[in-house]
Amino acid sequence: MLERIPAEGKTDIATSRVSRAVGVSSAATRIRLPTQDWIARQTLSVRFLLASGLLILITATIAGHLIAGILVSNATNSRAASTALLVQRMIQPIAQELEVTTQLSSTAVAELDRLFAAPEVRQRFPYLEVWLPDGTVAYSLSKELVGRRFNAPEGMKRALAGEVAAQHADLEADEHTQRNFTTSYLEIYSPIHDKDTGAVFAVAEIHEDAAVVGDHLLQLQFQSWGIVAATSALVMLGLFGIVHRASMTIERQRKLLNRRAEEAERARDEVQELRKRDREASVRLATMNENFARGIGADLHDGPGQLLSYALLQLEPVRVAKNRGERDDALHMVSSTLSEALAEIRTIARSLLLPDIERLGLDQIVARVIRNHEARTGSRVLFEPCRANPELPVAIKTCIYRFLQEGLNNAHRHAGANGQKVECALVDGKLMLAVCDDGLKPGEQSTARHIGGMGIHGLRQRVESLGGALTFANRTPKGTRLEMTIDMEH
Repeated sequence: MLERIPAEGKTDIATSRVSRAVGVSSAATRIRLPTQDWIARQTLSVRFLLASGLLILITATIAGHLIAGILVSNATNSRAASTALLVQRMIQPIAQELEVTTQLSSTAVAELDRLFAAPEVRQRFPYLEVWLPDGTVAYSLSKELVGRRFNAPEGMKRALAGEVAAQHADLEADEHTQRNFTTSYLEIYSPIHDKDTGAVFAVAEIHEDAAVVGDHLLQLQFQSWGIVAATSALVMLGLFGIVHRASMTIERQRKLLNRRAEEAERARDEVQELRKRDREASVRLATMNENFARGIGADLHDGPGQLLSYALLQLEPVRVAKNRGERDDALHMVSSTLSEALAEIRTIARSLLLPDIERLGLDQIVARVIRNHEARTGSRVLFEPCRANPELPVAIKTCIYRFLQEGLNNAHRHAGANGQKVECALVDGKLMLAVCDDGLKPGEQSTARHIGGMGIHGLRQRVESLGGALTFANRTPKGTRLEMTIDMEH
């Protein structure tokens, strides 16, 4: 055990180090640049435009560079070939004597000087050399180079092989340093062939002003880059148009799905709230039923129960009566007590039973409650039938009956039956019932013995147990409005 303790300690240290390393790595991966968040918020078409634009830009740059290089190279070779052809026509007949000798005659030199002395020729071709295969300059417009030998330029070697070569002047070459060249002319090497055998016996090197050539090549580069840029832009716009259309479709579908998800979430919340209210209403309704049952039991015990007990006690005087008169008086007392108990039982029973409303329609139920209320209180209730006959379950009919009973009773007790009115409407599958009053008239007092009983509270539980809502509000300038709303579609 003593030997294992250090090993376990080292393991814990290593594990902690690994955990710290993983934590640092995880923290590093959680770091997001602001541009990442901005890109993530953009649509698919914008992100495609950014990605494809960058890719096409890189591809177009490479393609433009390659194409421009090829065009410049081809243009340079084409210009060199045309210049070489011109030089060959001018020099080759005069330089034929170099095939048998190493220097030109004075007549040939004078002829070449005359050809290249013209201003338009000298401006375009400021320098001319005729090289022998061993690197000796047989002729030059710079007379100090005639007869001297230099290292053969690379272009001259290619010309001796029968090719036309073009390159920019190497300002470090000996033949150029002696003339203090500071301008990198375009050097074109043209082979001079024997007119009979075609063998190359000399090379003519012509210098062309690079500025003139450069302007032409720069124009070619601009044209090639413009073509590549225009083509890339058209490709990118075409692809963007295709992706943008698909992106808009996806975006519309995404927004539609988000709306449906939000609606589903709201519906879920509403269902959960309704379930919660249903559970609470069920619990409260069960409590109310229990209290109601206890109240009935108390009424039976305290009313008919006491009277029946008293009637039983009156049977003993009947049994021990000494004469007919005493027995008749005792029987009368028992009979009156039993009649009073029966009357109280009937009163309690009537309060538990509703009239037969199962076969009645909505307007008929409202009219019956109003008729009974007016007969009982002698008041007047305004009502305009809604003239709708929806199929109502018995539970909703009972709720309507109790709602109107409670609302009209409250209007009679608290508002002196002033301006009693019942409103009924069925709109978009929702049943709305309301009991309104105008409040007490000046100088009147409420006939209610207490305010805030259990009637409205119990009525609210009954309405909410059916998925409805009950509101109680004050009217302007005075009065109250008790309203019940039940969604018939649910």
